[in-house]
Amino acid sequence: MTDQDKQHAASGVEALIERLKQQGVEEGQRQAAALVEEAQRRADWLLEQATQEAEKLRSKAREDAARLQRAGEDALKMAARDMNLQLREQLAQTFAERVRLRVSEPLDSEAFMRELIREVMIQACQDAKLCAMPKVELLLPAGVVGLEELRRNPHAYREGKLSQFVQEQLNLQLREGVSLDLHDGRGIRIRCNGDDAEIDLSDSALAELLLRHLQPRFRAILEGVIR
Repeated sequence: MTDQDKQHAASGVEALIERLKQQGVEEGQRQAAALVEEAQRRADWLLEQATQEAEKLRSKAREDAARLQRAGEDALKMAARDMNLQLREQLAQTFAERVRLRVSEPLDSEAFMRELIREVMIQACQDAKLCAMPKVELLLPAGVVGLEELRRNPHAYREGKLSQFVQEQLNLQLREGVSLDLHDGRGIRIRCNGDDAEIDLSDSALAELLLRHLQPRFRAILEGVIR
């Protein structure tokens, strides 16, 4: 082999080596680009997954917050309703107590009791149904001043006492068959034919009669004021 042939062969080997190097570089670049592209796709996927997961967490947090808010609002509404009911009930009870007090107070007045006794005795003597009954008993409150003395001795009453007024009414108004007795409490009761029937004019009966008419109106007013 001549020197020229040797030189030509060396040039061919160098060209081959150079070509292989170039191909290796290009292949390496392609592989690197592919790895970068895959890494980018992976990063994009992870970012999308993280975004979706974050949105799920935010959505769940919003739902939980809304549920807690609704539960809190419902609890407040229920508490307000219970408070209103309790307040209305307390006011109704207070109203009833005041009505009972206002009814019982006049029954402690001697002047009022005089008028009440007089009217009751007039009715006992003039009412057709009462007159038709063989026995009518007037029950006066045991706390009436001087009543015990009047029952023991009708002539032994003192001037100005309610017992004197009762005796006068007995003498003037009461028909035969009408008697006088006592009961515990305030007001007057009329007992007819023993225990067969009784007209209750006591403080409790009068108060309940008034409350039967006033309580519904009072509750209606409360409904308009307290909602």
